[in-house]
Amino acid sequence: MATKNEKKSFDKLARIGCILCRTALGVQDSPAELHHYRRFGQPRSASDIIPLCPEHHRGNTGVHGLGRKGFENKWGVTQDSLLEKVYELLNE
Repeated sequence: MATKNEKKSFDKLARIGCILCRTALGVQDSPAELHHYRRFGQPRSASDIIPLCPEHHRGNTGVHGLGRKGFENKWGVTQDSLLEKVYELLNE
């Protein structure tokens, strides 16, 4: 179960909206689910979370629908680059 501070962080991430819609499609207010990004060979981290709309998270054109490679090839971005953009927005 998430702590009070984790819930606060998760809420802040969700308020960013889908980072892919925002950066690739110019849509600022898309709803977001939190995608826990797992780097190769490492356990899932609470700090590596990417906000994605339902379609880009678990839909047919999303990271879970296409798989990591398919998602990155389709959208021309890496999960690392999306995570960097999230960090930039959080630090504004």
